[in-house]
Amino acid sequence: MNPYSRFNKVSNLLAAGVIVSIVLAFGLPGFERISNLANGDTGPTLMATIGAGIALLVVGWLALTGTVFPILFRFRITSLRRLILGKYYIEGTWLQAERGAEERRMSVIDIQPDGYRFIFSGYALNEELEIEANTLIEFSRFEWPFMVYKYRNSLSDGSDGKREGVGEIQLEMNQASARRYNGFLQYVRSAERLKIEGAKLTSQSEVRSLRRLDGRQRVFEKYWKLFFHRAMRPSMVHTYPVRDEAHRRAVSQREQVAAPTPEPRQAAPAPMRERRNPNRRPATSEGQTVVPRRRATDWSSSDTREDSVRIRVPAPDSKTGTDDLY
Repeated sequence: MNPYSRFNKVSNLLAAGVIVSIVLAFGLPGFERISNLANGDTGPTLMATIGAGIALLVVGWLALTGTVFPILFRFRITSLRRLILGKYYIEGTWLQAERGAEERRMSVIDIQPDGYRFIFSGYALNEELEIEANTLIEFSRFEWPFMVYKYRNSLSDGSDGKREGVGEIQLEMNQASARRYNGFLQYVRSAERLKIEGAKLTSQSEVRSLRRLDGRQRVFEKYWKLFFHRAMRPSMVHTYPVRDEAHRRAVSQREQVAAPTPEPRQAAPAPMRERRNPNRRPATSEGQTVVPRRRATDWSSSDTREDSVRIRVPAPDSKTGTDDLY
């Protein structure tokens, strides 16, 4: 039994209700009015009018079941589609683990509504989070709990034999809607089969995270460990930037607290300048000679010069009790 045949049944039931309501509301009064206009004549005019009314009802039925309700069901009204499908509701985002002899990868599978049907598409990533293949179903046969499908991989040019493939899955049978499945994938030109296992994402935050690079990495790291019982390669840690603005501000604040506060830079002292002019001779008067101020460097370099002036301090005179300077 194909669960999606319920949409046809619901559409026919709703269309029948609409047609019956129109007949009850407008059929009898319209028939009486037409009879009055024909003066009780039940001839060709009355029959033609009745035939035209029936034709309009048939066209309305076809329009409702073939156009109006499919467009209505095409919208992602989750509550309505969940109500119709019941425990057979499988639409949403799934993560699929794929295991081969020398291959480990995960796929993101989106099952989206499409009127009375569904669209099955996705993409596969390896352990380095590089896209290896994508999936778009071209044909499917859904007989609960099994689904057989044929898909196309547009990333392959066909030379590697991975352009087209087939798959079969079996969904879990519970009282509630299915959240797990298992099965296999096989490329048309390859004898190797990949074992697959799928889990439906029920957290909307994880579904939104898959739309971002940093969020996708966190979700893959979590489910990679659950599916394959080991963590992803260590080289993949912190490949992408932080996840959101709040986290980015928190990391920035921690870095500012941990960083040492730079000391204020002091201005370099001005270079010393010689304020004495070495070419200028001191002023003299009759009988006096001005002794220039001496520096520590002058004592070590100019004491041996002939024109150097020495200052001698003799011992105090015991008679006068004073110190004479010569």
